[in-house]
Amino acid sequence: PPSRYRSDASFKTGGVNSLLFYLINTLQLCLTRIEDADAIWCGKEAARARSREMAGEGEGNTGGYVRVGGGMKYESRLVSGKAYTRLARRQQIANACGRWALRCLTSAGVGLAMYLAVDKGSKVSSRENGAHMAKAAGKMAGAYFLKSVAKRKYEVWRLRHRIEDSIQSISMWQQKWIIVSSITEVNDLRKTTSYSKLIAEPSAEDHNLEMKASSRRLLEALPIRSNKGAFWYSQGAFRLLLVRRVMDLVYASVGTSLSYTGPSGAYGLWMPLAGLCASYYAVAGSDVTSSDAARYVQAPDMGFIKRAWGMVTLPPIKWLSLEASRLLKGIELVERVVIGGTPCLLMSHSPQPVISAAIDRTRRQKSRNDLPEIAEEQGSEGINVDLKGIEEKDVIFHITGGGWFIHTTATDIPWLAEWSAVANAVVVVPEYDLLPSHHFPVALNQVTDMYVALASGEAARELGFRPRRIAVSGESAGGNLAAALIVKLCMDGIIDAEGVRVAKEKTRKEFEEEKAGGEEGESRPLDAKHRHPSSSEHFFRRMRSDTLTDRKAGVVTLPDCLLLSCPALNMTHSVSPSRIMGTGDPVLPSGLIQMISNQYVPEESGVSKEDPLCSPYFAPDDALRCFPNTLLWVSASDPLLDDAVDFNTRLRRVGVNSSIHAAQHMPHAFLGLSNAGFPEAERVQKSCQRFLLETFRERKEGGGE
Repeated sequence: PPSRYRSDASFKTGGVNSLLFYLINTLQLCLTRIEDADAIWCGKEAARARSREMAGEGEGNTGGYVRVGGGMKYESRLVSGKAYTRLARRQQIANACGRWALRCLTSAGVGLAMYLAVDKGSKVSSRENGAHMAKAAGKMAGAYFLKSVAKRKYEVWRLRHRIEDSIQSISMWQQKWIIVSSITEVNDLRKTTSYSKLIAEPSAEDHNLEMKASSRRLLEALPIRSNKGAFWYSQGAFRLLLVRRVMDLVYASVGTSLSYTGPSGAYGLWMPLAGLCASYYAVAGSDVTSSDAARYVQAPDMGFIKRAWGMVTLPPIKWLSLEASRLLKGIELVERVVIGGTPCLLMSHSPQPVISAAIDRTRRQKSRNDLPEIAEEQGSEGINVDLKGIEEKDVIFHITGGGWFIHTTATDIPWLAEWSAVANAVVVVPEYDLLPSHHFPVALNQVTDMYVALASGEAARELGFRPRRIAVSGESAGGNLAAALIVKLCMDGIIDAEGVRVAKEKTRKEFEEEKAGGEEGESRPLDAKHRHPSSSEHFFRRMRSDTLTDRKAGVVTLPDCLLLSCPALNMTHSVSPSRIMGTGDPVLPSGLIQMISNQYVPEESGVSKEDPLCSPYFAPDDALRCFPNTLLWVSASDPLLDDAVDFNTRLRRVGVNSSIHAAQHMPHAFLGLSNAGFPEAERVQKSCQRFLLETFRERKEGGGE
């Protein structure tokens, strides 16, 4: 309609005009600073002459139209290209020579003046007076010389910082321009839903480099810049700057070493070479380090990612993390077992003699190759397994991140030990198969098989316990698998999804009736302890209390809660504000996001990146209605922030008790920083622990609502 067209047109005109006005002011400021740099490096006279020439003043105008054949052609009289560079270089050398000569002559003049002044006022012998005058003149000349050098250094330092500010201003303008243009250009695509979304619908531009806007391609290729001055930063911003410096150092060192050894790494030779490169970059400065890091992460290969991130998976690092957690965190149980055909790590903060005995018994039986067969019958209610006499335990089913290239177990063990201690739960960490050998959906299928074997009690005899409550958690790529697990359980019919939806609707109606009845009766103030829960929260509390006494062996049920940290929920390359503003994230820059997405869901697989099982962001509403209580934690500057925000919006719209929180001054996948002295990450850990404790406590207290 015309009214809508005028609204869109006015929005586009207003946003574009504002940005163009901002660009004009920024470019004028840049031009001024370029002229200042020209004056400092090439001399004031050369800079003024060049400015007049560029402005077309006097005889040295920029050019004019000349008649060529039957038409007119513009000919520029400006020196350009290599000749212009040579001219500027000659002027710079001449200015430097003249500056040093003037500095030496002036210092000599100041020294001579000091010599004469001392000579005139001296009353000692001529021999002593001569030595005294020479010493005083030398001190004065040296002091003046050092003052002149220091002044020059300060001018250059100040100019470089001003140029850095101009570069950041242009970069910020470019990010805003892409956001405004993407919003206005895909406005009709966004109208496919009745509510606002942050991430644009997928388009061919996201994958086709030739169709992609030049401004967006330039933004994705910008260096990851590390600001030099940080003494005025807040403590949180300074800590984030340190993370950026460290990651720049890692990316630049690994990339440089692989550029010499090749993708194969020359049988491990890349590691000592990377150490030497790290020593160089540590003293080379942030500009060199960030520029080289950006060059390597712009179009990385699999070898680069596995080696840059894979340092935390080295056996010595994993062993050190485990032993430190035993000593400092008090881990009592650490076992590697196989559940559902996939290896996993089993941990507990408290002693578990029954579990240890069951695992040892299973290992002895397998070593004797006489493991008794358990009769299993597949019926309408699942696998028939006898769970009588088996102890119940609360379980944290945590899926590690690492972009499907590595397992971040070494960095996760310390804070998982804290979760186990607070919630008195057993932690299960799947070690699913990784890229580049295994693509989607191998990891998801393995995680699903493990969860089914755990939730149904199929693995109870081998583990020595069956789950009382299950909390599923995941960070980054693990968050993708955790959310996709719920979607797969619903869409593949592994759980009774329709029954869950019907029960939720029934409970919602009962809750509304109870609430309406309470409002008609005597009113009573509600404090935080006696507040009315939401209908979704009310349902899951009731469902959990029912499963306390009526859990059937062999029946797979939903997890009791879902905890996601910085989840990668959308594997498409669609543009969004956070993916633009977070292009240079210290841990996950845009080049790595695209590379990981293309490797996990390769084009030759024939699987669309919009498949709900690889991108839970696109899960249908019927599957989302089955989700349990969900908590999402993200970084305020995370490029995947909008994935979580839009996903939380969809969950809440279909009635799921879901909440999202953002941590300031944190990079992507920051939970491991809680043990490195980052108070922001420590606060997030406390929030996650409260969420788990509330989930498990409801189950232990028992009873209905």
